[in-house]
Amino acid sequence: MVIRSLLVCLGWALVATASVPASAASDLSEADFLVDIPTVLTASRLSQPLMDAPNSTSVIDREQIEASGYHNISDLFRLVPGFYVGQQRGWSHNVSHTLADEFARHIQVMIDGRAIYLATIGGVRWDTLPLSIDDIERIEVVRGANAASFGANAFTGIINIITRHPDDVVGRMLHLTAGDHDHREAWFRWAGWSQNGSHRITLGDRRDGGFTYQDDDETSHIFNYRGEFELATGKSLSVQLGTLTGKRGEGRAGEIAFLPHSQDVDSGYMQVDYQHDLSADNSLRLKFYFNHLNTQEVVPTGLLPGSYYDFDLLGQRLHLEGQYTQLLGQEARTVVGAYLRRDTVRSELYWDTNEKLNSDSWGMFGHVEWRPVPTWLLNVGAFWEDSELVGNRVSPRATLHWQPHPSHSFRIGISKAYRNPVMFEALANSTITVLQPDGSVLGQFPHIISSSVVKPESMLSRDIGYLGIWPEAGLTVDVRLFRERFDNFILLDRPLGGATQCPISTTTSFVNPVTGEVARDWCNNGGALQQGFEIQTRWQANDRSSIMLNHADLRIDASMSEKNYSPSHITGLHLMHDFSKTMNLSLSHYWVSGFEAIGQGIIPAYRRLDARLAKRFTIDDLDGQIALVWQNLGDSYIEFNGRNQPENEFDRRAYVHFQLDF
Repeated sequence: MVIRSLLVCLGWALVATASVPASAASDLSEADFLVDIPTVLTASRLSQPLMDAPNSTSVIDREQIEASGYHNISDLFRLVPGFYVGQQRGWSHNVSHTLADEFARHIQVMIDGRAIYLATIGGVRWDTLPLSIDDIERIEVVRGANAASFGANAFTGIINIITRHPDDVVGRMLHLTAGDHDHREAWFRWAGWSQNGSHRITLGDRRDGGFTYQDDDETSHIFNYRGEFELATGKSLSVQLGTLTGKRGEGRAGEIAFLPHSQDVDSGYMQVDYQHDLSADNSLRLKFYFNHLNTQEVVPTGLLPGSYYDFDLLGQRLHLEGQYTQLLGQEARTVVGAYLRRDTVRSELYWDTNEKLNSDSWGMFGHVEWRPVPTWLLNVGAFWEDSELVGNRVSPRATLHWQPHPSHSFRIGISKAYRNPVMFEALANSTITVLQPDGSVLGQFPHIISSSVVKPESMLSRDIGYLGIWPEAGLTVDVRLFRERFDNFILLDRPLGGATQCPISTTTSFVNPVTGEVARDWCNNGGALQQGFEIQTRWQANDRSSIMLNHADLRIDASMSEKNYSPSHITGLHLMHDFSKTMNLSLSHYWVSGFEAIGQGIIPAYRRLDARLAKRFTIDDLDGQIALVWQNLGDSYIEFNGRNQPENEFDRRAYVHFQLDF
C-alpha cells in the first residue's frame, strides 16, 4: 500500500516532466537556470542545491521561523514532514523521526556543525542550549540516515541549526515575551564591527511555569557570542561561545523515590572554525569545540522524613576535525576529512563511581559527487569510525540522480547506518544510595545496569526521492519513499515481578528490596522493518499568500514489545498571509495519530491549531513588531509522556511578543 501510494506520486511527477524533450539539457533558457533552489551543506558536507543532495532535506528558513511564533526551538520541527515533537515536562522536549523513544537517541543534532548529542544518556537537552530562536538563520533537516556524512547517531536523520552571521544583524534588538503558564522571556542582542572583525552578543532570561499538574518550572540565564574575523585573503576564523545556568522543577508528588525538588543546570560550549581557501578549486577547514553540561539534584524520598539521595550528571565532549574540499574538473567534487573525540562523563548514581570516565573515538570520512553527463549525478560516500566502547564500523552510502530538467530531480539510494551506545547504555552500574538526614546510609537500591555487551544498532536504508519545482506556479513538491530495516535495538528493559527480556542475572544483588523487581537492564533486543513515504509541498499562491502541506505515512513491522512506536500519520498544514506590508497572519494545523512511544505508554491521537497575528511599526528611526501567538486553539491533548495522564495535558495557550530593533 505504501509503495503503491508513492509510485502514484512519482507517476504524476513523471507526467509533469514528460513535456521536457530529451534534448532539454542543451537548449534551456536562462530563466530555467535562475530557479530559486536552496543550497544545503548538511547532507554530504558539500555545498549542494537541494536537487543534488543525496538525502531528502527540508530547510526551515528565517521567514518560517518568525512566522511560526514558537519560542521553543524544538517546536520548529513540527514544520518538517515525519517529525514528532512532544514534551515530557514543561522544559523537557522530545524530537524524533520515524523512531520515537524516551530519550530521542536516534537523531544527530548540530549547531553550526557542532554536535550537541549527549554522550551521557543520548538525545538532546533542548532546554540547556545557550541559543535564542532570534539568532537562528535557518535549519537544515536531513530526513533519513546520514551516517555516511556525520557518523554514528545520524541514524534516522540529522538537524543542523545554522546561526545568524553578525554582519546580517548589525544593530541592537530587544525581544520580550509573556504569556500563559507564567511564561516570560527577555532577550537583548548587539551586533557590530570592530577593527579586526564583526561580533554578535546575545543575553537572555527565560522563565516558564511548566505543565499545570507537574513540578516542572524553568529558569534560565543565557549568554552567547559569535565573532567573525578575516585573517588574510582567503583565511577566516569564527569563534563562538555560550553559557546557560538555571534551575528546573523535577519530581512528582507521591512518587516515593522521586519527590518534587529542583535541578541545577550549568551548560556551556566553545567552538572555533578556521577556513583557508587554498585556491578557487580547493579549501581546508578545521573545527574544534568543547561541550559541557552539568546537572545537580538532591532528591528527597518518602522512605523516611528527610531522607534523600544525590543525583549529579556531568557530560563533556572535546572534538577536533578537519576536512579538505576539492573541485575535480567540471564534472566532480570531493570532500575528505577526519576527526578525534573524547567524551567524558561522571555520575556516582549512574556509574557507581565519583571518578570521571572517558571514551575516545576517531574516524575518517569522504564523499564524491560526480556528474558524468548533464542529466545524471552520482553521490558516493562513507564514514569509518573506531569507538573505544564498540570497536570500528563503516557507514557507506550511494545515490543516483536523474535530472531531465533543472527543476526536476529523481533519486534512488541505499545506505548503512549505525547508532553507537552512549556511556549510560554501555557501562551502566546504577544504584540509588538513600541517605538519612545525618548523612548515614539508609539503604541501597539497584536501579539500572548493563549486564551484557551492548552492540551498536544498525540500519539498512533504501529510498526513492523526487524534487520538483514549478517556478511559474510558485510550487515545490518533495516526495520520499523509504524502506528501512534496523536491528539490535538497544532496550531499557522494564521487568515486572522478575520477568525480563534481557539476559540479566536474577540473583538478589540485582533485586530491589522495596519493590521486589529485578533492576532495569540495557541490552540489544529486537528490531523492525519500517516503510513509508513523506510529502512536502510549498505553494506561493501570490505575493501575499503561501501554503505548505506536509504529510508522512509510516508502517511498522516490529519484533519489539512496542510495535507502534511512532505515529502512522503526521500531517501539517501551514498558511502565511500578508494583509499588508505591516500586518500578517500565520496558521498551522497538525493531525497526529495515536501511538506507543518506547518507554512512554500509549499517547492518544490529537489535533492542534496554532496561530500568530503580527503587526510591524516604525517610530522615528525604530523598527518594531508586536505579535499575538495562540497555541492549541482546540481541545487539550496529552503530550509525549502518556504514562502520566493528565500530568502532560497541553491546554490552550496565548503569548504576546514585542520586538524592537534599533
